[in-house]
Amino acid sequence: QQHVEYSQETVLAYHAVYSCVTLIANDIGKLRPKLVEKGPSGVWGEISNPSFSPVLRKPNPYQNHIQFKEWWVTSKLLHGNAYGLKVRDGRAVVIGIYILDPSRVKPLVTPSAEVYYEIQQNNLANVMESVIVPADEVIHDRMNCLFHPLVGISPIYACGSAATTGITIEGNQEKFFANSSTPGGI
Repeated sequence: QQHVEYSQETVLAYHAVYSCVTLIANDIGKLRPKLVEKGPSGVWGEISNPSFSPVLRKPNPYQNHIQFKEWWVTSKLLHGNAYGLKVRDGRAVVIGIYILDPSRVKPLVTPSAEVYYEIQQNNLANVMESVIVPADEVIHDRMNCLFHPLVGISPIYACGSAATTGITIEGNQEKFFANSSTPGGI
């Protein structure tokens, strides 16, 4: 109502927001990857596949599956979107997935409704300059899309005011106790 904008860094500095984001991401990160397939009887069962299982265990050279899922969920909670760039071998089999910085990825839609993603430089993902890739090469996991079907909205959108109020209260408490618990003007 007052057109106050809240920065992600400020809101994340509030203990409740930080705790929620890190607890959720850490708990989901601990879940083990499980590849399943529907059997002939219609029952889903766990399988191992040499094409997919290695990527589930170690999605890229610098993250194990726990770190990968933690960063995935953290990205989704803080930005409303998580982007995974697929890396393929010569047989077109996915051999790696890199989580991209959501602030450096932009969904693009052509007049014929084809979806592409513009990816800015990302050294960890070996993207050395801005590129545009088709949607087939990007896993886009988004939160609730309130304003556009390709742009998720972070839960922080709803708690920015409360977090900023909490930070302001904490700052006032700090000033009060730094002043020997003496109210100002006395």
